[in-house]
Amino acid sequence: MRNASEKRKTMQVALATIVPLAVGLCATRVTIVFGEQFGMSTVPYLLVGWCAVLGLSAVWLNQVTFARTKTVLPFLIAVAGILIVWFWQRYAFTTLVPHSGLTYGYFLTRAGVKAGFWALTCPFRVGMAFLSICFIAALASGWRAGHRGALLCVIPWWLTALLIFALPSMYLDAQGNASVFI
Repeated sequence: MRNASEKRKTMQVALATIVPLAVGLCATRVTIVFGEQFGMSTVPYLLVGWCAVLGLSAVWLNQVTFARTKTVLPFLIAVAGILIVWFWQRYAFTTLVPHSGLTYGYFLTRAGVKAGFWALTCPFRVGMAFLSICFIAALASGWRAGHRGALLCVIPWWLTALLIFALPSMYLDAQGNASVFI
Protein backbone atom coordinates (compact mmCIF):
# COMPACT_ATOMS: atom_id res chain seq x y z
CA MET A 1 0.00 0.00 0.00
CA ARG A 2 2.75 2.43 0.93
CA ASN A 3 4.76 1.57 -2.17
CA ALA A 4 1.86 2.49 -4.46
CA SER A 5 1.41 5.91 -2.83
CA GLU A 6 5.15 6.58 -3.08
CA LYS A 7 5.07 5.74 -6.80
CA ARG A 8 2.08 8.03 -7.28
CA LYS A 9 3.86 10.85 -5.43
CA THR A 10 7.02 10.32 -7.50
CA MET A 11 4.99 10.40 -10.72
CA GLN A 12 3.25 13.62 -9.65
CA VAL A 13 6.59 15.28 -8.86
CA ALA A 14 8.02 14.14 -12.20
CA LEU A 15 5.03 15.46 -14.13
CA ALA A 16 4.97 18.75 -12.22
CA THR A 17 8.67 19.14 -13.04
CA ILE A 18 8.65 18.13 -16.71
CA VAL A 19 5.33 19.56 -17.96
CA PRO A 20 6.27 23.26 -17.44
CA LEU A 21 9.56 22.72 -19.28
CA ALA A 22 7.80 20.98 -22.17
CA VAL A 23 5.25 23.81 -22.34
CA GLY A 24 8.06 26.38 -22.32
CA LEU A 25 9.90 24.66 -25.14
CA CYS A 26 6.72 24.47 -27.19
CA ALA A 27 5.85 28.08 -26.36
CA THR A 28 8.54 29.44 -28.65
CA ARG A 29 7.31 27.63 -31.75
CA VAL A 30 3.64 28.11 -30.91
CA THR A 31 4.17 31.85 -30.42
CA ILE A 32 5.91 32.18 -33.79
CA VAL A 33 3.21 30.20 -35.60
CA PHE A 34 0.44 32.06 -33.78
CA GLY A 35 1.97 35.41 -34.73
CA GLU A 36 2.29 34.41 -38.37
CA GLN A 37 -1.21 32.95 -38.52
CA PHE A 38 -3.21 35.59 -36.65
CA GLY A 39 -0.95 38.64 -36.80
CA MET A 40 1.57 40.06 -34.39
CA SER A 41 -1.05 42.25 -32.71
CA THR A 42 -2.59 39.14 -31.12
CA VAL A 43 0.67 37.81 -29.68
CA PRO A 44 0.57 39.89 -26.44
CA TYR A 45 -2.59 38.01 -25.47
CA LEU A 46 -0.80 34.72 -26.04
CA LEU A 47 2.13 35.93 -23.95
CA VAL A 48 -0.18 36.76 -21.06
CA GLY A 49 -1.64 33.28 -21.51
CA TRP A 50 1.83 31.78 -21.23
CA CYS A 51 2.31 33.70 -17.98
CA ALA A 52 -1.00 32.33 -16.67
CA VAL A 53 0.13 28.80 -17.53
CA LEU A 54 3.46 29.52 -15.85
CA GLY A 55 1.68 30.73 -12.70
CA LEU A 56 -0.60 27.68 -12.58
CA SER A 57 2.33 25.35 -13.07
CA ALA A 58 4.15 27.11 -10.23
CA VAL A 59 1.24 26.49 -7.90
CA TRP A 60 1.07 22.84 -9.00
CA LEU A 61 4.83 22.31 -8.65
CA ASN A 62 4.93 23.86 -5.19
CA GLN A 63 1.92 21.89 -4.02
CA VAL A 64 3.44 18.60 -5.17
CA THR A 65 7.03 19.21 -4.07
CA PHE A 66 6.76 21.35 -0.96
CA ALA A 67 3.08 21.13 0.07
CA ARG A 68 3.33 24.67 1.45
CA THR A 69 1.89 27.94 0.36
CA LYS A 70 4.80 30.16 1.38
CA THR A 71 7.18 28.58 -1.11
CA VAL A 72 5.03 29.61 -4.09
CA LEU A 73 5.39 33.33 -3.40
CA PRO A 74 8.74 33.89 -5.26
CA PHE A 75 7.33 32.02 -8.26
CA LEU A 76 4.22 34.18 -8.47
CA ILE A 77 6.21 37.37 -7.89
CA ALA A 78 8.44 36.33 -10.80
CA VAL A 79 5.41 35.91 -13.08
CA ALA A 80 4.13 39.35 -12.06
CA GLY A 81 7.62 40.77 -12.67
CA ILE A 82 7.65 39.31 -16.18
CA LEU A 83 4.37 41.04 -16.96
CA ILE A 84 5.59 44.36 -15.53
CA VAL A 85 8.80 44.27 -17.57
CA TRP A 86 6.83 43.45 -20.72
CA PHE A 87 4.57 46.42 -20.05
CA TRP A 88 7.64 48.60 -19.56
CA GLN A 89 9.11 47.33 -22.86
CA ARG A 90 5.89 47.95 -24.74
CA TYR A 91 5.50 51.45 -23.34
CA ALA A 92 9.12 52.39 -24.07
CA PHE A 93 8.94 50.88 -27.55
CA THR A 94 5.75 52.70 -28.52
CA THR A 95 7.05 55.95 -27.03
CA LEU A 96 10.62 55.98 -28.37
CA VAL A 97 10.48 54.11 -31.70
CA PRO A 98 9.00 56.02 -34.65
CA HIS A 99 5.50 54.99 -35.63
CA SER A 100 6.51 54.80 -39.29
CA GLY A 101 8.23 51.50 -38.56
CA LEU A 102 11.75 50.33 -38.07
CA THR A 103 14.32 50.74 -40.79
CA TYR A 104 17.40 48.64 -41.26
CA GLY A 105 20.01 49.77 -38.75
CA TYR A 106 17.66 52.03 -36.76
CA PHE A 107 19.11 50.94 -33.43
CA LEU A 108 22.57 52.02 -34.64
CA THR A 109 21.48 55.64 -35.16
CA ARG A 110 21.72 58.27 -32.43
CA ALA A 111 17.97 58.22 -31.68
CA GLY A 112 17.86 54.46 -32.10
CA VAL A 113 20.56 53.82 -29.52
CA LYS A 114 18.50 55.59 -26.87
CA ALA A 115 15.34 53.76 -27.93
CA GLY A 116 17.17 50.45 -28.06
CA PHE A 117 18.53 50.92 -24.56
CA TRP A 118 15.24 51.93 -22.92
CA ALA A 119 12.98 49.60 -24.90
CA LEU A 120 15.15 46.52 -25.25
CA THR A 121 18.44 46.33 -23.35
CA CYS A 122 17.58 47.89 -19.99
CA PRO A 123 14.23 46.14 -19.45
CA PHE A 124 15.70 42.79 -20.48
CA ARG A 125 18.64 43.11 -18.09
CA VAL A 126 16.46 44.36 -15.24
CA GLY A 127 14.05 41.48 -15.87
CA MET A 128 16.85 38.91 -15.87
CA ALA A 129 18.24 40.33 -12.63
CA PHE A 130 14.77 40.32 -11.07
CA LEU A 131 14.16 36.70 -12.13
CA SER A 132 17.55 35.73 -10.71
CA ILE A 133 16.67 37.31 -7.36
CA CYS A 134 13.31 35.51 -7.35
CA PHE A 135 15.08 32.23 -8.19
CA ILE A 136 17.43 32.67 -5.23
CA ALA A 137 14.46 33.53 -3.00
CA ALA A 138 12.65 30.38 -4.20
CA LEU A 139 15.68 28.24 -3.42
CA ALA A 140 16.01 29.81 0.01
CA SER A 141 12.30 29.31 0.67
CA GLY A 142 12.49 25.64 -0.34
CA TRP A 143 15.63 25.14 1.72
CA ARG A 144 13.97 26.64 4.79
CA ALA A 145 10.94 24.40 4.21
CA GLY A 146 13.30 21.44 4.63
CA HIS A 147 12.84 19.94 1.17
CA ARG A 148 16.42 20.14 0.00
CA GLY A 149 16.15 17.28 -2.52
CA ALA A 150 13.10 18.85 -4.14
CA LEU A 151 15.04 21.98 -5.01
CA LEU A 152 16.30 20.29 -8.17
CA CYS A 153 12.69 19.98 -9.32
CA VAL A 154 12.20 23.74 -9.47
CA ILE A 155 15.12 24.40 -11.84
CA PRO A 156 13.18 23.41 -15.01
CA TRP A 157 10.38 25.79 -14.01
CA TRP A 158 12.84 28.67 -13.73
CA LEU A 159 14.40 27.79 -17.09
CA THR A 160 10.89 27.92 -18.55
CA ALA A 161 10.28 31.30 -16.90
CA LEU A 162 13.46 32.67 -18.46
CA LEU A 163 12.48 31.31 -21.87
CA ILE A 164 8.98 32.77 -21.72
CA PHE A 165 10.37 36.08 -20.47
CA ALA A 166 12.68 36.26 -23.50
CA LEU A 167 9.95 35.52 -26.07
CA PRO A 168 9.16 39.17 -26.98
CA SER A 169 12.81 39.90 -27.76
CA MET A 170 13.67 36.81 -29.76
CA TYR A 171 13.56 38.45 -33.20
CA LEU A 172 15.90 41.29 -32.36
CA ASP A 173 19.36 41.55 -33.85
CA ALA A 174 22.16 44.07 -33.71
CA GLN A 175 21.18 45.76 -36.97
CA GLY A 176 17.74 46.84 -35.81
CA ASN A 177 15.70 44.44 -37.90
CA ALA A 178 13.01 43.83 -35.37
CA SER A 179 9.59 42.38 -35.45
CA VAL A 180 8.91 43.13 -31.82
CA PHE A 181 5.60 41.91 -30.51
CA ILE A 182 5.63 43.30 -26.99
